[in-house]
Order: sequence, then structure tokens, then C-alpha cells
Amino acid sequence: MRTGKIPEAVLRRSVLRRIHADSSVRCTEFSGEDCALFAWEQGKERAWMTAYASVCTVPGFERRPGKLVLAAANNLWAGGAHPEALMLQALIPSWYEERDLQRDMDEIAAEAAAQEMRILGGHTQVSDAVKEAVCTVTGIGTMETASRAKEQPGSRRPLLPGDELVVTKWIALGGTAALALNYGEKLKSRYPRVLIDRAKEFEKLMSVAKDARAVNHFGQAAVHDLSQGGIFGALREMTEHAGVGLEVDLRKIPVKQETIEICEYFDVNPYELYSAGSLLVGTEQGEALVRHLARCSVPAAVIGRATDGKDRIILNGEDRRYLDRAPQDAWYKRKEP
Repeated sequence: MRTGKIPEAVLRRSVLRRIHADSSVRCTEFSGEDCALFAWEQGKERAWMTAYASVCTVPGFERRPGKLVLAAANNLWAGGAHPEALMLQALIPSWYEERDLQRDMDEIAAEAAAQEMRILGGHTQVSDAVKEAVCTVTGIGTMETASRAKEQPGSRRPLLPGDELVVTKWIALGGTAALALNYGEKLKSRYPRVLIDRAKEFEKLMSVAKDARAVNHFGQAAVHDLSQGGIFGALREMTEHAGVGLEVDLRKIPVKQETIEICEYFDVNPYELYSAGSLLVGTEQGEALVRHLARCSVPAAVIGRATDGKDRIILNGEDRRYLDRAPQDAWYKRKEP
């Protein structure tokens, strides 16, 4: 199988179908969703849910374990939960020095503090099965919802035909930052230092906490955070889960000029590049949501709509293409000049 997220068909057939065989368990996770939910009732009117999100890799930040914490928090925010805590599992190779372990733990602790998440514990082990350190962060969040609506908690609902599709901030922020941070010296051969430095600063925009809070205040919406596979991956996953089609205008998707320049250097598609920092939102009132987000100092744009059908259509002027399968993240396809 290709590097990165496994294909959705494999996920449903070989993972979810087997682990969700017991229908009596009130724990739900489906392909295309950002976190799993476990629900229990508290009286007749209210129900509490605990949300879980596990992350084991972040493209371009493989040696930055703190980004696993950020990614788990983003998953929880997008799922309608408030991040509260995390569990950590780490397998480290025998060549790892204690100072390396201390560095990783310091970074994880710093990001957990930034996300206001407590570290509950975990497991760390030296193993000959790995050549590099492999960490898994499981984020834990909470939400409260009316008992009658506990299948669709908080402000989240499925994507529906006719919904307008809104993207917050800009796509490919995380991937652009990773390229600039990892290959800054090479990029200097073509671009001015100021462009590269601006791209590195995109790292500070990778949280969706502010975006999610603003969407929550707006009202009911379908929400998915952009991550591996970029905006094209998120569109494919969100519509696949909802069983709807889409029509999106490529020219309306917000993207930074720094992203376009750097992606051209590495011959990667910015629309398929790791995009932590953005939310994809489905709502009946796309322009009203954009105005609300602007008042919350979150830039956003309507890029298209969900349709009553199965076709996933990407428009670019007179060109028309179909989004038939979730792409592999462009980080894994980069070409280094």
C-alpha cells in the first residue's frame, strides 16, 4: 500500500467493519469523520459524550512529535469536542539517546500546554521493530448535547445536498510550512529570504481552535478539518461519508502565493498537500458564515456546494474534472531539484 493514510475502501473493509461488529457498543467512528464518540446519558434531558482522536504521523513533521498533539486537538475541534487531555505511546529505537527522548517529551509537553490539554500518561518502550521513533497521541475531548440528538452531537450534522462549502483561512498551510522549514536552504536558490520566512510562519496558523469556536457560535454545520491529502482529500472524505456529490470552483479555493511558489519548486499539487490549519464547513448559509468568521478575524471563502448525486466535480474556468479517489498527500510525492 502507498505511504500515508490508507485508502477509504481498505479502511472500511479491513478495519472499521471488523472493530465495529458489536452494534451494542455506543462508540462510533466512520471514515471521513475526525474523531470517535462514546456516549452516555445523564438524566432524561442531557447526555455527555467523550471524543477520541488518535494521530501517529504528520507529513513533513515526522521528527516534531508536538505536531501530533496539535493534529489530535484539531480533530477534536472539528468533531465538535473540546480538547481536554491526551495519552501518549512511544516506540523508540535502541540507538535513541536519553537526551533525544527528553527533547521529544519537552516538545509534547509544550504543545499540550499550548492546547490546554493534560497529559494523563501512556507507554514508552525501546523496540528493535522501529528504525525511527514512532509516537501515537490519543486526544480526549468532551461535549454535552441534548439526549434526543446524541447521534449528532453539539453543532455538528451531516453534509447535506445544497449545502455551501466554506474553507477557513488558506489551504496547505501545514505542508507549506513543512517544506519551508525542511528545505529552506534549497529554496534560497530561487526565492527571496522574505518569502521563505513568511512560509515558515505558516506553522503558527496550523491550529483550528479559533476557526472551530467561530463555527460553533454560528450554528449547526458539517465540519471536517483539512489534513493529509489536502483540500481534495477533505472534499473526497466528507462527501463520501455523507453520500453526496459536490461542485467546487478551483479558483475560489483560498491559497497563499507562498504556497503556490514553493509547491511549484517541488512539483507538488497544493490542493493535495497537508493542510492543517483549515476547516471545511458545509452550511446552508455560506456567505453569512464567511461574514461571521470575518468578524471573528478568521478569513474564509465559499468554494462550492454539495449536490444531490455522486459526481464530485472540480471546475477551473472551462475545464471540468472529477475527484474520483482520495489522493495521496503531496508531501510523499515531492521532487527535490
